[in-house]
This record gives sequence, C-alpha cells and structure tokens, in this order.
Amino acid sequence: MSDEITTLSTKEIYRNRWMSLKEDRIRRADGSEGIYSVIEKGDFVVIVPVQDDEIFVVEQFRYPLGVRTLELPQGSWEMSPSAAPEEVAAGELREETGLIAQKLEFVGYQKLAQGYSTQGYHIYLASQLTFAGQQLDDEEYGLTVKRMKMDEFKSLILEGKITDATSVTAFLLASEKMRSVSLSGA
Repeated sequence: MSDEITTLSTKEIYRNRWMSLKEDRIRRADGSEGIYSVIEKGDFVVIVPVQDDEIFVVEQFRYPLGVRTLELPQGSWEMSPSAAPEEVAAGELREETGLIAQKLEFVGYQKLAQGYSTQGYHIYLASQLTFAGQQLDDEEYGLTVKRMKMDEFKSLILEGKITDATSVTAFLLASEKMRSVSLSGA
C-alpha cells in the first residue's frame, strides 16, 4: 500500500509578508478524501553564539504565548529571500545581539514543523565574537541579550524553562559539533 497523498485542488486562503496559508483538497492512498492545510514560510537561521564557556541568548516577548522567553538569536530576511543563509546568520547575530563573529560555522539544517509547514532552519555556530552594537527591527522591540554559562543554558532546557524547540535543537547539535571537534583535537 502506498503512503502517497494526491492533491486534487489547492487554494491560498491567507497571505502576508511572512507567510501564506493554503488549503488543499486531497485523496489518500485508500481513496478517501479530505483537506490538508499547509503553512508556507521561508527558511530562517538560528545562531549559537559562544565565547569560551559562555553562550549569548536573547529574551523577548512572544505574543502567541503572552510571555517573555529565552532563546537563541534567530530570524529571516523576508525582504531579501534570496540572501545566503550565512549572510542572514551574520546579520541576525549583529541585529539582535550586537555581536560580530569572526568564525561562523554551518552546523546543520532542520525542518521546523513538517506536519503542517514547509519552513526549515539553518543552524550556525558563531565564535570569536566582538561587540559592535545592536540594530533591532521594530518587531524586536524590548529584546535583550544575556550572557550565561553553557551549563546554565543546558540546565534551563532540562528544567523546561527554555521551551523554544529551535533553540533546543540548535544547541544540542552545536554542542555535539563542539564536542567532536575538541575530541578530535582540531
């Protein structure tokens, strides 16, 4: 039995500069029909900025949750969708934290919510950092930067105080990359 789904028709039901929502009429492999809603949204970047044994995180108000959250710097350039991910990563790091990375390493690529969205994210490890001043966008009003020990950030994840899945995944993958580099002596 095939796991394929056939799209019978599609219509866009909403669009703004950040995303679009489409609704597809579908036929499943067993012949039954239904609808599937898909959020189409461009990829973004998440940056893991580390200096010695410390990590830089941002705290900002997240409207859907109604609370301020701690997370890694991340974002996209909706007005420049063809910009290279490493360019976006360097720019977002500077905008949100005021940091410039002399070294920016690609860590990996993940999908955000593949059950209902096309969006994915590129993960970068930023090191050899210097401070040059924040350049926040209007949507980033109230964003603050915190510097903490890597173990403290990990503890906050394990305690459920950092709930942004993107930040957790990026931290995990970047930590493993740093560990494997230190074990290899590179």
